[in-house]
Amino acid sequence: MRRILIILGIIVVAWLAVYFFYIKPKQQVSTPVPNILKPFFPSSTTSTGSFGTDTSAPGTVGNTSNTQANSAFKQLTGQPVAGLTVFSTSSTVSIPSTDPKVKPVLQTIVNHIVRYVSRANGYVYEIKNGSAPLQISNIFIPNIYEASFADSNNTAILRFLRGDNKTIATYTVPIPALNNDGTRTQVSGTYLPDTISAIAVSPDQTSIARITSDKNGSIISTSNTKGTNIKTVLRSPFTEWLPSWANSTVYVQTKAANAADGFFYSIDVGTARLRRLIGNTPGMTASVSPSGTYVLYSQSTTSGFSTELFNTKTNTTTAINLAILPEKCTWLKNEDLICAGNNTVANATYPDDWYAGITHFSDQLYHITTATNTYTVLYNGQGQSFDMTNLQADESQQTLYFIDKNTGLLWQFSY
Repeated sequence: MRRILIILGIIVVAWLAVYFFYIKPKQQVSTPVPNILKPFFPSSTTSTGSFGTDTSAPGTVGNTSNTQANSAFKQLTGQPVAGLTVFSTSSTVSIPSTDPKVKPVLQTIVNHIVRYVSRANGYVYEIKNGSAPLQISNIFIPNIYEASFADSNNTAILRFLRGDNKTIATYTVPIPALNNDGTRTQVSGTYLPDTISAIAVSPDQTSIARITSDKNGSIISTSNTKGTNIKTVLRSPFTEWLPSWANSTVYVQTKAANAADGFFYSIDVGTARLRRLIGNTPGMTASVSPSGTYVLYSQSTTSGFSTELFNTKTNTTTAINLAILPEKCTWLKNEDLICAGNNTVANATYPDDWYAGITHFSDQLYHITTATNTYTVLYNGQGQSFDMTNLQADESQQTLYFIDKNTGLLWQFSY
C-alpha cells in the first residue's frame, strides 16, 4: 500500500509540473492582446506619479554623451526621435520684498521648452530650460514613423503602421497638464481615419490639413485634432499630394520623384480657389514661408539638383547657389532661412536616393537672407558630421534643434 501511495504521489507531482510549465504558459500566450495602445501608468481619472526622465538621454545614469567639450553641438537623446516642437512660455510671478512697506515686484519668467516623441515607444518628453528630458505622456505606441504637435503644443499626433505593415494609423495624444500635486492625469486620445495619407498642422495649431482618398481620387480637407469639424477644401483625381500651410492658406505639392515633374499649388480655404505657383519641375520638393511670400524649391538635374527661391508677390525666381533640399531648412519669423546643406553633393538620383538612405549629406549650416539672396556660414561642417532634418529654431536663444537622419537622434546647435 505504501508503495502505491508513493507512486500515486509521483504521478500527481509530475502532472502538476506538466500543467504549470507547459499547459498553462501556452494558454497564457494564446490570449490575444486587446489593443496596441497601452498606458504605462494609470489613466482616465487616476492621477499618475512621477513620469520619470528619458533614461536614453546623454548625461543620465548608464549613458554617455558623444558631445565634444566646448562644442556648439549638444546631443539631447540617446534613442531615435519621431518629431519635435520648440516654443517658449512666460508667466508673471510676484516677488515679495523683505521690507513690509515695499510692494512686491512683478517679474516675468520665460521658459524655453523642447518637446519630442520617442520613435521607440511614442511617449512625449519635455526638456525645459536645458534640464533633463522628462516624460509627460504615457500612452505606449511602438515604432512611430512621424510625429507632430498641435493645440498649442499640447497634442501629439502620432503616425505608425498597423500590424499589416501597410495601413498608416494616425492617433492624437493629449499631453496632460500638471496637477497641483505635481502629478499628471493621462486621458485617452483619438484615432483619425486610416485613409489619411498625409497631414500638416496649421500655423496656429488649431487645425490640420488632411489628404484622404476614395475611388474618385483624393480629398483635401481640414479638421481639428479630434477629427471633427471636417471641411472639404478640394477634390482631385490625383492622389499623391503633400499638404502644408502658410497663414490661413493650404498648399499642396506632388510627391517628389526624380523621374516625374513636380507641381506646387495654393488653395484658398474659403473659396477653394486653386492657384499654380510652380510646375513642370523635375523631382520638385518645396517649402513655403510663414507669410506665403516665398517658396523654396529644388529640382533634379543630371547628377544632382539645384535650389531656387520663388517670390509669389513678384512671380520672380532667384537661384540659391547652395546644394540645399527644402526638407533641410527652417523658416525664421522674418522669413529668412536656416538651412543644412553644402556647396556640392555626390552624384546621385535626387531626391529619391536621399529619401531611401542610399546617399547622405555631411552638412554645413547657413543663414540665408531671402531679401538679398545672401548667406552666412553658421557651421562649416568640420568636427562632426550630420545629415540634418526637422530643423526648428529658438530665435531668442539663437539655438537650432534638428534630427540627424543617419541616427534619428535629437541634437541642439548654438549659433
